[in-house]
Amino acid sequence: MNIDQIATRFIDRPDPSPGDVPIDDTYRQRWWLPIIGPTATCILNHLAASNLGTSSWQVTPAPELAVALGLGKGTGKNSSLIRSIDRLTRFAFGTWDVEPGKSCDPCISLYRTISLVPQRSIAKWPATLRQAHAIDLADLYRERS
Repeated sequence: MNIDQIATRFIDRPDPSPGDVPIDDTYRQRWWLPIIGPTATCILNHLAASNLGTSSWQVTPAPELAVALGLGKGTGKNSSLIRSIDRLTRFAFGTWDVEPGKSCDPCISLYRTISLVPQRSIAKWPATLRQAHAIDLADLYRERS
């Protein structure tokens, strides 16, 4: 069964921490990319560009979103589009309000801020990437102080 539409909204995190960064920050685009992958990153970029400033639900036709992101026309529960959106929930970028099912279209709340990449993930990166992340993180902290 294909999913016809996806309802999304941006909300504040229920448990913010001092190190959180805005969802549209370059930190997320650069350092979460190796973790969540390019498709989930593109989905966030696309949804944040049109929806970030409001808390109201925005309904997007799923086939239109899939085609706009180069994912083809598939919108089934196991499609690249839905799997990538589910990946966002697994990495705490948001939460399903209504999961994709047989009788309803999905609704997802995405957070306006996100945490920094966990140290356990950074530890798996090559040394040059870890070093570049440390420099970016130092710059981020310097900007905030």
